[in-house]
Amino acid sequence: MSENEPTNEGKFWYIVYTLPRAEKKLAQHLRKYKVDSYLPLITERKKWSDRFRMIDTPCFKSYLFVHIDFWKERMKVLQLPGSHHFVFDKGVPATVTIEEIEELRNILKIRTESIEVRENEALQKGKFVKVISGPLAGKILEIEKRKNKVAVFLRFSAMNQVVITEMKIEDIEWEELKL
Repeated sequence: MSENEPTNEGKFWYIVYTLPRAEKKLAQHLRKYKVDSYLPLITERKKWSDRFRMIDTPCFKSYLFVHIDFWKERMKVLQLPGSHHFVFDKGVPATVTIEEIEELRNILKIRTESIEVRENEALQKGKFVKVISGPLAGKILEIEKRKNKVAVFLRFSAMNQVVITEMKIEDIEWEELKL
């Protein structure tokens, strides 16, 4: 066992990032190879040129969940067509609890037509965060998210100007600040 491997053994739910629009195909391959997986689907109304149809689409674009013993079965998952990589959080594979999976299943059973999926509220444009390291440490700045980049901006309202800089997520305190 290498130093990067966790000491706890057993199966957990892990997040797999897929190639674009490959979620359903990867889920089929996982079933074929008897890997326990979960692809949450929502029903969306799609318009064609001549009609509307109800289509099952992935709840989270390019993501699905697998229930595996990571250090023993990860290569089995990564070798399948459509699989790209596992999601990591602070250097360790990101896990989802069984309770979160069950809650998601229950929510999707109730009414999938009315489900809306949004990005994490912490990254929502207009939220204020505190910078905890770097040259702007201690400053409270407003978030702006542009094309997969998290940026913060400092307003100079008297001059009607804004200074925008990109920040690392580790340099920002994500608690909701009351201003």
